[in-house]
Amino acid sequence: MLVKNHILPKNLLTLLSVEDTVKTALDKMEEGDFLSLPVVEGDKFVGYIMKAEIYEKFYHEGDCNREEFEKQSIEKFVETGIKALDPNDGIDEASIAIEKLNIPFLPAIDADGNFLGILTHASIFKAFSDLFNLGKGRQLVVYIFNIPGQLSRLLNVFRKEGINVPSMVVMDAKVMGILKVQCRVEVASNEEFEELISKVEKEGFKTGEL
Repeated sequence: MLVKNHILPKNLLTLLSVEDTVKTALDKMEEGDFLSLPVVEGDKFVGYIMKAEIYEKFYHEGDCNREEFEKQSIEKFVETGIKALDPNDGIDEASIAIEKLNIPFLPAIDADGNFLGILTHASIFKAFSDLFNLGKGRQLVVYIFNIPGQLSRLLNVFRKEGINVPSMVVMDAKVMGILKVQCRVEVASNEEFEELISKVEKEGFKTGEL
């Protein structure tokens, strides 16, 4: 999964310019119910500004009335130096970066430094939801030994039973020599699902929960 397939493109975003005033920023945030917005200069990404940060600085400047405060440029409120993503970066790497940095989004920048759009927490979640085919079929977790042929044996059970598997993810079970296989299986009823579990366990596999 590549970043370029999951970003919110620039043309769909509400953007701020470094020349905008605090009032303009707050008005746009209120209008769109945003907590933060990207700040650009032409085609270049500058950083982002957060509503909470604006209000915090206003209250710390106790001798400034709101009208005067809102006439200021947003430039000094902008968080800069944000890690930029290449559109061909993997979304898994991007998800780690956005979590570590604890920021609302990451910008995507092309080879010429032009701002393409942003990758948000929500778009990352949707990407992984699509990967896991959430909402399709039933979830079945199977534990297998980490040795050649085990996954093939499990798939053979599904094949014999005529079960469609929209997605399958293999994870470390945190137990030496054991892998956890998370499957989404399409079954017609609870009875068919229970019967499938029984067939899987008869092949020597253990089923369980995440």
